[in-house]
Amino acid sequence: MPTTELPVDLHLETHPYPLVPDAQQELIQLLRTEWNRTDYDWLEAMNGDYGSNLAITSIVARRRGEAVATATVHHHRTCPEAAVLGGVLTRRQHRGHGIGGRVVAAALAVAQRAGCVLCLLGTAKSPTNLYSRNGFDWIRGSVMRRALTPADAVPDIFAPEQATTLRAADWGDLPGLSLLAAQPLATACLDFPRGLFSSRYVSPERCLSNFPVLWYDTVVRGGALQVVEGAQAGRVLGFGSISRGAGSGRRHTGTIDLCLHDAHIHLQPELLASLLDQCRVLGLSQVDAWVAGLDEAKQDCLRDAGFVEQARLPSALVVGEEPVAAVLLGREL
Repeated sequence: MPTTELPVDLHLETHPYPLVPDAQQELIQLLRTEWNRTDYDWLEAMNGDYGSNLAITSIVARRRGEAVATATVHHHRTCPEAAVLGGVLTRRQHRGHGIGGRVVAAALAVAQRAGCVLCLLGTAKSPTNLYSRNGFDWIRGSVMRRALTPADAVPDIFAPEQATTLRAADWGDLPGLSLLAAQPLATACLDFPRGLFSSRYVSPERCLSNFPVLWYDTVVRGGALQVVEGAQAGRVLGFGSISRGAGSGRRHTGTIDLCLHDAHIHLQPELLASLLDQCRVLGLSQVDAWVAGLDEAKQDCLRDAGFVEQARLPSALVVGEEPVAAVLLGREL
């Protein structure tokens, strides 16, 4: 059989989450042919735990009753704009027949029908791959992007002077935060505790996993994650994190960080004030912030809010192959 010819016995199934137990078990078995775990908890997602604001749909390709390939797409449930593709795999013995391209195309069709205008994904850097053959272009590092609508129909998602709301993050923010983190932002360090840097300075290493890493390391551990939402739900223009100190001797402490799109950097003091209010709600009395030496605007914002420099570590960071200082600031609440 030529490698470009699709098997005649191939059938595609669409599975919106939550999934029934049998479908969960089959999909997990298929995913485990490649990974022991992925960016988020499979069972939580398949049970619909994230489903209030995040729509997740898996495509399963089946041959002679066997599940042989899959791809999963994520978008905001009520206001779809950006989508993120993940969990793409084809069983090894079924590769080379275009099945991966079929499940990717089917997943993209789900996002397009929902109203998404673009899709992102993270993958290993390669000159050509399954995704480049299906219309994706490299942004930088591991992140790829594909338009799902004509270029002149894509809105300016990060446009200045749009209405904004500051609120607690939820799983519906996964696509919007992934898109924000893929932008070449002037702020070098987007989130110091998780090592999330602007693609202007450092090639991004992850895409879909940015939100789960932040969520599990803040909210799940008793901290908080906030977003600056744009003119529609799920449009993330900025975010801030509060990480709780570990252990009984540090429960009164926390570490914060924040970043905003360049067009909305003027909202930095408002976001910081909200984070500090949340620190008080959490019962924190000592708050620290690590800042890259490049991020002078963030340092100034923190100092204006009463933070005092505690330490400066020369060459603690490497940004764009250049050594950069890390500055520790802190204040009491």
